[in-house]
Amino acid sequence: MLKKYISFILLLLLVTLPAQATSRSITCLAVSITDGDTFTCLLENNKQIKIRLAEIDAPEKKQPFGKKSKQALARYIHKKKVKLVIFGYDRYQRTLATVYDQNDENINLKMVQSGMAWAYKKYVRNPVYIQAQQNAKRKEVGLWQDKNPIPPEQWRKQQRLLHENQYYAL
Repeated sequence: MLKKYISFILLLLLVTLPAQATSRSITCLAVSITDGDTFTCLLENNKQIKIRLAEIDAPEKKQPFGKKSKQALARYIHKKKVKLVIFGYDRYQRTLATVYDQNDENINLKMVQSGMAWAYKKYVRNPVYIQAQQNAKRKEVGLWQDKNPIPPEQWRKQQRLLHENQYYAL
């Protein structure tokens, strides 16, 4: 029994240590905003990197509140220095990060609190994002003013199906 317990603890340590070791922090200048959860950052060596805000999912550009979400992120960080706590990369090779402004405010969380993004349930690690979304929804701020807001992941899936059906209808 003790041997199983020790093995379990060691396995748990092996699983959690790499995640902690891979997160790192850098500072950069936000130079362009793609949408409500993606932007380009200029490093001190003049290299540009594409950043994807971790744990959130903002409306797509053509989706309701897509433009407002992009504008909100721009208000918060465009042409400003930000701190990135990096967790890794997504399948598009964008850097996944939690973004902090010069006042050390979590911008990812601010996007959810202001109703400009969803807590990305599929990838959320910190329950504070779920709580922020529930509060925004209750207050009907941002995209929660819509009677039937569609999460971006579901909207993207609907768009793919629509385009596939149009293709096969030809």
